[in-house]
Amino acid sequence: MQKTRAFALLASVPEIDLMSGLEAIAAQLDADDLPPDHSPKVAFGSMAFEVFAEVEKLRAGKAIEVFIYAANAKGEQPLNPKVTWRGLYIGSVGSRRGRYPDKAIFRPKSTATDRPSWAIFWEVQELELLKTPIQIGSLRGKNKKANLQPRFIPEEPTIVEYL
Repeated sequence: MQKTRAFALLASVPEIDLMSGLEAIAAQLDADDLPPDHSPKVAFGSMAFEVFAEVEKLRAGKAIEVFIYAANAKGEQPLNPKVTWRGLYIGSVGSRRGRYPDKAIFRPKSTATDRPSWAIFWEVQELELLKTPIQIGSLRGKNKKANLQPRFIPEEPTIVEYL
């Protein structure tokens, strides 16, 4: 899949789901029932279907970079939040009665007890912890004149300029 650098996505995901997402990817690599050419992915739920509809329109079928803020992270939180994870957004799918419509192996196990309440699920490949965190205040919303506020904590996905 081609990648676009026209824009990126800033999203917030609970840290426990990110860690569990890595386990979901490892399980896919070990699975016998997936095709050998399968690229591992992980799906996260969201209610921000309008943002993802805009992303789908803008990306024109190409993958985009996702900068992920680890919400509810353990340990001391910095005064100025940072992006500590990244991934490659490959698309989104509508939920089926609030649940992910594809195989459970693509969802973090930490979400197994979540109430079925998501509108859509956005799918990410290449999920990884960044070696060097990115200050959220260094990011700029798409078509905005100024960067995000230094203490901005993303509660909903935000379309940003590519770094």
